[in-house]
Amino acid sequence: MTIVAIHQPQYLPWLPWFAKAAASDVFVYLDNVQYQKNGVQNRNQIKSASGPLWLTVPVKASLEMQIRSVPIDGNHWQAKHQKSLLQNYAKAPFADLLVEEILPILTRGWTSLADLNIALTEWMFSYLGVQTQRIRASELKSAGNKQELVINLCKELGASQYLSGMGASAYQNEEDFKTQGIELRYFHSELPAYPQQYPKLGFVSGLSIVDLLLNIGPGARKLIKGGLP
Repeated sequence: MTIVAIHQPQYLPWLPWFAKAAASDVFVYLDNVQYQKNGVQNRNQIKSASGPLWLTVPVKASLEMQIRSVPIDGNHWQAKHQKSLLQNYAKAPFADLLVEEILPILTRGWTSLADLNIALTEWMFSYLGVQTQRIRASELKSAGNKQELVINLCKELGASQYLSGMGASAYQNEEDFKTQGIELRYFHSELPAYPQQYPKLGFVSGLSIVDLLLNIGPGARKLIKGGLP
């Protein structure tokens, strides 16, 4: 049995993104589809003293441009992101991960959004102990749109099961997968509350996994198994 999961590369994704990958045998970075403006491919949230704070990587993306081709618009944003992360997590129990591991990757001379996103998530996969095989869709032969592309990727990778996010249920047809010998399963992950900075604000969900890692460190490895396929 081979379980395949597929997702667009994101900037500092949240835990369920990693949990879905960890529940699969092969995880595909879907970098050969259209870039989505105002999504989380180039931005995500951390927790600040005043609540959720967006960290956005500026890009020069045109209509129909694939994620793998999206260039970053300079590196001036790096100082802002570094300052925001250091200010808001200076007292976090595992702030050393930020200084010693995350920021050295984030502040390299990046020109490609996909390369930046994948480099950061690859370190996070390693820290979380995720052994799933990872590959870029652009390195495979499969083509198509939406469900067609997903099915073709699954077939190329010899998938017996496709682990999908709930958001794709609007356009996916279970029978289409079944006729190709692939079982379609939907993945749902519930993240329990964990200790955060600025507790007076209460627990804030939906943040980048950076918030989780800097607050509970290795404890995140247990939460990665909290998915409910």
